[in-house]
Amino acid sequence: MKDFYKKHKTLILITVSVCLATVLAIILAFALADTAKVVFSDDGYLSYISGGSNNTGVLSSALTLEPVDSEPPEPVIPLVITSPTKTDTTVSESHFAITGTSDPAKPLTMNGNEVTRLESGEFSVDVELAPGNNTFTFEYNNESVTYIIRYNFVVIKAYAPYEKQTYEAGSSFVAVAYARVNSSSVTATFNGQTINLSPVPYEDGEEFTNFTGTFTLPTGNETDLDLGGVKFTGTCQGVSRSYTSPSIICLRDKALDGTQIVEIVALQAETFNGNTTDDCSRPTNSYLPQGTVDYKVGGIVYEPESGNSYYNLRCGKRVYITKKNSPDPERVTVSKMYQGELPEYNTVSLALGEVDGKHTVFTFDTAWRAPFSVELAPQNYTNPTKQDYTISGVTYSYVDIKFFYSQTIDGDFTFIDHPLFSSAQIIPAENGCILRLHLKTVGAFYGWNAEYNADGQLVFKFLNPPTVVEKNDLTGIKIVIDAGHGGRDIGAEGLRPETNSEAERNLSLAVKLKAELENYGATVIMTRTTDVSMSADARCEFLRQQSPDLCISIHHDSSTRASASGGSIFCFNAFSDKATKYVFDRTSAGGFYSTIQKGWHYFYLARVTSCPVVLTENGFISNPQDFAGIIDENVNALKAKAIANGVLDYFNSFVK
Repeated sequence: MKDFYKKHKTLILITVSVCLATVLAIILAFALADTAKVVFSDDGYLSYISGGSNNTGVLSSALTLEPVDSEPPEPVIPLVITSPTKTDTTVSESHFAITGTSDPAKPLTMNGNEVTRLESGEFSVDVELAPGNNTFTFEYNNESVTYIIRYNFVVIKAYAPYEKQTYEAGSSFVAVAYARVNSSSVTATFNGQTINLSPVPYEDGEEFTNFTGTFTLPTGNETDLDLGGVKFTGTCQGVSRSYTSPSIICLRDKALDGTQIVEIVALQAETFNGNTTDDCSRPTNSYLPQGTVDYKVGGIVYEPESGNSYYNLRCGKRVYITKKNSPDPERVTVSKMYQGELPEYNTVSLALGEVDGKHTVFTFDTAWRAPFSVELAPQNYTNPTKQDYTISGVTYSYVDIKFFYSQTIDGDFTFIDHPLFSSAQIIPAENGCILRLHLKTVGAFYGWNAEYNADGQLVFKFLNPPTVVEKNDLTGIKIVIDAGHGGRDIGAEGLRPETNSEAERNLSLAVKLKAELENYGATVIMTRTTDVSMSADARCEFLRQQSPDLCISIHHDSSTRASASGGSIFCFNAFSDKATKYVFDRTSAGGFYSTIQKGWHYFYLARVTSCPVVLTENGFISNPQDFAGIIDENVNALKAKAIANGVLDYFNSFVK
């Protein structure tokens, strides 16, 4: 037996160990039977879940299978305040719009009052502020967050010039104080002279506006002069505040060196009234083409708030030296100055008059590239002194082209079966001669453009009335649709700026309008079809090069007040008023807005003269109710159809 044990010792130990392990496993299984269930999840993986009691004391041979929910709990949509961006903010106006987003299914209160939201969760609340600290506490999802908005009552919010400036002798600069509209007094003192600054027009509800006045620097100085700074003083509700700018340096007078010539180097240069120093665009002024030259008179006009500066021309107009070209950061050069001499008079003669496709073309021989002006007359405007060129009705019956420094205009202006003009007059005028082109019908004018050709001739192109054979058929009609902003220029921010900027909404509506107009046979060209940047000048030049029958520009409005709402249809030139009215009538009838207005505005693209331009503001992207329609593609489709119907009505009016 001992020999057997020694011989099989290893085998015996293994057998005993296995038996003991089996017994222990059985005991452990019974011990855990009351506290463990064996289940299989939906994906087939084995799981052990604690719970339940089995008092039978027997391991069941039939395992209970219980499903496990693999879907995670639905996340809570957080409260996001988009404005103000900080929990502690200081402002200088008595009103503020608090905007944000949240889950509309969960209660949201501000200072205990329920906040009204869109179905998608956006909200915007106008609050009136008291001087000092204003606290707003939001309660949402059993949590609270507090925002402090500090209202600092200031009289003058900003002023210009705000840094050291160097100006030419004899120049003028505009002193600007951005002050409260109800200020009893806003003054500026410079070089021993004190002037009262006058407020510029402002929108209803605005608390601040620019107060402006002009100072002129001395002339004849042989050396540079340090004239000190400008002291601004404002008084409102018994509170007075004063601020002084850095020094103004008057440079040596360059007029001591001889006469100076200004030449237009940009493709076109907007003109301004020479007896003003503002930056206000007016439809009674016109553009000058590249290559135009004239004498510089007096000093430069500086507008320090915008950074713009101007040359005064002998003809009585002003032109930019440089200007902004949003959204490009670089300023563009409009005109340059150099020493030289010009003839005292100009000679003008008609070399060719013809109807060329969609245009009536006049080509003039001139002795030199002297300035001119183009104006529709007679035409009354609502209040030009307050920069309001709205018209109640079209009354102009002729086009005046004034050629400065000419004593007569030669050529045969006999019109036979002409689409635009019935007759012409040559009228002597002070400092020049006027070519008056009488229209066949009052108000029947559609745009113009002028440039110098390769032979140095001055070429005017007048857009003829569109040819529409049948109603609702736009075959042969060319329309440019401008989707405003784009790329790095997002325009106004919506209540969800990360996904619904103005630029994105403009393009969405523009694409729908394009489809509507193409359904009627129109040839439609877009200024942009993707989210790309386009400078203001590039947009205008694109429109001039396309030379369409009409341009529709698509925009959306915005305001610091959440309550501001409604649509607007604008134009700049009087000859755009007819198309504007048709689009306004159809849009108004659509009932998309709480209010809608038709008016005048100096929007940059609208100033292009080569065709009628209608600019639409399709609701306030800052207003919750308007915003709900702006992001609703079904509503946008109806807006596009209404605008298209207005365009259709405009062209139907030309069917004979």
